Amino acid sequence: MGDFFVFLATTMLTIPFLAWYLVYIITVKWTKQKSKAVRLAADFSTVLFILSVHFLMMAIWNNSYFWLILLVILLTAALFTIVHYRTRHDIEVMKLVKGIWRFTFFLFCGGYILLSFYGIVSYLLSAFLA
Repeated sequence: MGDFFVFLATTMLTIPFLAWYLVYIITVKWTKQKSKAVRLAADFSTVLFILSVHFLMMAIWNNSYFWLILLVILLTAALFTIVHYRTRHDIEVMKLVKGIWRFTFFLFCGGYILLSFYGIVSYLLSAFLA
């Protein structure tokens, strides 16, 4: 039974789009609301995309850049906070956190796609040109 959970966790970290899709399908079946399902799936899979980007960076460059990931998240949060304060003159914490979290999802989803493509291309080039 423990092996199944390890397999499930590694699959979700390797292919976070699968986790996003599973949460989306379960939420649509449960609530019958597609827009809510998209948001909930994004909220739940953000951590998986962040970890996937970290592991892709480790696989490609043989070095941990988790500090850079944390720095990007903190800079994003700081920029969102400044913009939110300047536009509303009052900080609504829950709206701010949701905005930061969902932007982080899009940022790391794009990063996952770019790093996957880069990793595949660099592996193929090193295999065929070496």
